[in-house]
Amino acid sequence: MLLPLPSQTEVRIDLSALAKNYQYFANLSDGVTTAAAVKADAYGLGMAKIAPVLRDLGCEHFFVAHHYEGVLLRQKLGRGPVIYVLHGPGRSVTGDDFEHDLVPVLNSVADIRYWQKNGQRKPAALHFDTGINRLGINYEQAQNIDTANLNLSLIMSHLACASSPQHALNSLQLARFKDICTQFTDIPASLANSAGIVMGSEYHFDLTRPGIGLYGGNPLDRGHASLGLAPVATIMAPVLQVRSVAAGQSIGYGARFCAPKPMKVATIAYGYADGLFRAANHGGHGWIDGQAAPIVGRISMDMTTLDVSAIERPVKPGDRIAFMGADLNDLADTCQTIAYELLTNIGPRVKRIYMKDGL
Repeated sequence: MLLPLPSQTEVRIDLSALAKNYQYFANLSDGVTTAAAVKADAYGLGMAKIAPVLRDLGCEHFFVAHHYEGVLLRQKLGRGPVIYVLHGPGRSVTGDDFEHDLVPVLNSVADIRYWQKNGQRKPAALHFDTGINRLGINYEQAQNIDTANLNLSLIMSHLACASSPQHALNSLQLARFKDICTQFTDIPASLANSAGIVMGSEYHFDLTRPGIGLYGGNPLDRGHASLGLAPVATIMAPVLQVRSVAAGQSIGYGARFCAPKPMKVATIAYGYADGLFRAANHGGHGWIDGQAAPIVGRISMDMTTLDVSAIERPVKPGDRIAFMGADLNDLADTCQTIAYELLTNIGPRVKRIYMKDGL
């Protein structure tokens, strides 16, 4: 009896690689508390599995974006770890909110006033905008902030250009944040994300908060040296069919690609609904047995076609083609995007497989 071929694409998530990357940033932080950003479901890789691994490594501070993420994380981690909610307090604080013991990040004077009135002196963080012009209290307002009745556990800011270490805004933001810290001398301070940690101890303050680097993405812009981070997420897409295509025949929607010579073409179960950007048409490829298989034809919703003519062994249905992994940052460059976007766009029907030591 013939067994059905595998048809579901997987993302294999190496928890040992995650641990190595956390240790890398903890070592760079050199004695400073090392937190972890696990917002957006741990950058698409599954907060419920990722966060306990980080906690077991000694991580005691976590950052999420939304209140509901914080609730889910508290249910998973239990009491103990500090969970900061970057988008601030909700506007309907209830006893249930306090039960989850979440720490809101106050981003405006309105947030401060609301927490002063409703926060029952529960801990909060104070976020200052030192140059990114996104969330945060304006730097110029820092000296006039009324912090009465606030129990502050952290002051923080966020670097706009840390991915480009030589950018002049980095040193300006650093100077501004140092100035703010002189007004809050007894409160821990945090400025550095993954790229900020790499820029050196001057940016570390009391707490660093790596994000993309934990998941194997290079936090530095293209052209900067690789940090040698361990690849965490590898897409494994099954081959559905292999066919011979004659020279001159077109492949895929729009007939935009015509075979320049006879080719072996594998159709795989991986498309833009699974998170493979259509822009990967332009130079993207998958890997089989360490050999590159170029994408040919347009990427479809559920399928992509690859030229497997040069693969040394015959490719057959059921074989797996790898994407991302050590190629994550190069694939992001090919798609004219960043590793963050590739990871957070991994589709919900891609099965998450968690491994340790590659097994």
